Amino acid sequence: MSPILEFGLIALGLYTAGWISQRLGISAIVGYILLGIILGPHGIYTLYQETELIELLGELGIVLLLFYLGLEFSLSRFLESGRSTLLAGSLDLVNLVVGVGVGLVLGLGWLASLFLGGIVYISSSGVIAKLLAERDLVAYPETERTLGVLVFEDLAMVVILTGLGLITLGGGLIDALGVLFFLLIALLLLRFGRGLVDRLLSREGEAFVLLSLALVVLFSVLAKSLGFPEAVAAFLFGMVVAESRFKERVEQTLQSWHSVGAAVFFLGFGLHVDARAAVKQLPAALLLVVVTIVANMMTGYLSGRWSGLSRRASVGHGLMLLPRGEFSLVIAGLAAGVTSLPQETRTALSGMSSLYVIAMVVIGSFVFRYFDQINGWLEAKLKTPAERQAEATRQRELDAMRLDEKSLR
Repeated sequence: MSPILEFGLIALGLYTAGWISQRLGISAIVGYILLGIILGPHGIYTLYQETELIELLGELGIVLLLFYLGLEFSLSRFLESGRSTLLAGSLDLVNLVVGVGVGLVLGLGWLASLFLGGIVYISSSGVIAKLLAERDLVAYPETERTLGVLVFEDLAMVVILTGLGLITLGGGLIDALGVLFFLLIALLLLRFGRGLVDRLLSREGEAFVLLSLALVVLFSVLAKSLGFPEAVAAFLFGMVVAESRFKERVEQTLQSWHSVGAAVFFLGFGLHVDARAAVKQLPAALLLVVVTIVANMMTGYLSGRWSGLSRRASVGHGLMLLPRGEFSLVIAGLAAGVTSLPQETRTALSGMSSLYVIAMVVIGSFVFRYFDQINGWLEAKLKTPAERQAEATRQRELDAMRLDEKSLR
């Protein structure tokens, strides 16, 4: 198949999958993954294969996904929210421990369980932000707390991905020195790089597009050549550009590249999933879903109450953090490349992760669609008998007052 025909079929398939997902009211991520599973080498009809083109676009997608996350990372917002965000984010780390624990219960071993912990822990910033805007929930009091926790998770994710990436790459003293050298470069850029980035990006037209893309990709490639995870490097470079006066322009200019690359990345993930093997992981995936919902709601509610939110807002905070998505799949994709893990374990992780993410995105979409009703129902369930009786008494008094007003008329 010629590369141009292959690219056309990829674009058409992704468009169709995204359109169907939109019609069903769920994230396009689900459609892209299912497209890869159904029409991949292990699916019903093989239309797509893991080719150099898909690999290239998928790798670009990972880099731009993390770069855009870095662009949206706000250290100042994180510091301004102070104690509340730190408390809520720290309690949210319980989900990481829960994921590791489930992995050990399933017999995956410590290394695979660490990857599973990261998959379970990371909420989807992209899916949540999109759903908040679509459902007009941005003004809700719990939204600010949720955004703060997402920033905390972003920061934690840098540490998690770096650690897992270094485990994946392995290496000895030379590799360790390479990682330290790159970290030094990154820290210097974060501290003093704004002026340099501003000068480099002071271009117009296609020169600006080409240079922006080149800087993101080459910075990530430099990191990879020194033994540092390229996705984390892209996140760090996004933080540098976020301080530049060209942040919005870069964001708008590379948006199309980001959208296409991310879509192909999810497609590529689906291509690696053996549907028959994934079905065998359905019980494990369902266990992950149940455990995640319970743990997420508990930590979200407690962190909300301890940081000053009302009961209703605390329940809403837990609900808002439910969706998992792109970054869980990035970690799952990283696990697929760990040769020290048995092939059977990697296959299990891949199938489990795909089913888990699909389920959590669908559940998250449903929760956000009926957010007020679900929130109200859960809040009512949390009331004590005394509170319910007092509320019933107040309601009877109001009804009596209305009857008295009607009789006076």
